[in-house]
Amino acid sequence: VINNAGYFYEPCEKITDDSLNFDEQLKQINICALGPLRVNSAMVNANALATDAKLVIITSQAGSVEWRSTQNKDEGGDYGHHMSRAACNIAGALQAQELKSKGFTVILLHPGFNRTEMTKKYESIWDIEGAVEPAMGAKRVIYETIQATKEDTGKFINCEDGLMIPW
Repeated sequence: VINNAGYFYEPCEKITDDSLNFDEQLKQINICALGPLRVNSAMVNANALATDAKLVIITSQAGSVEWRSTQNKDEGGDYGHHMSRAACNIAGALQAQELKSKGFTVILLHPGFNRTEMTKKYESIWDIEGAVEPAMGAKRVIYETIQATKEDTGKFINCEDGLMIPW
């Protein structure tokens, strides 16, 4: 099962310019964090998974607290996006712990920076930051999914290089 849910509110929300939209932040959390949890819960409770199923959650490095100290350092903003991805990441980690005893592999994947409508507000840095077409991002996700084993359950993997992303 590959969970790929995304919603990115525009503009870049900031406390300092009074652009916070709490309803939109809740919508992002509902879609990006609770969406994969709903799907995985439904699949498990319907006994619809193979005994060695892989549950993949497409998420983002935007939910990494550690990476906020280096990427877009001192900028802040985009609260709903970052909070929704952090919530998604902890939900994925908890699912990995809970479902490991059932033999399921749960991994979290950051597909990399993709050139999509969702990231269009960052179009000016697509080339600088190495944004790829969605087809390439999808190939990376499939590769990491195929490579994943039960020992990888709970890992947060960057599909750009296969390395772990810090929480």
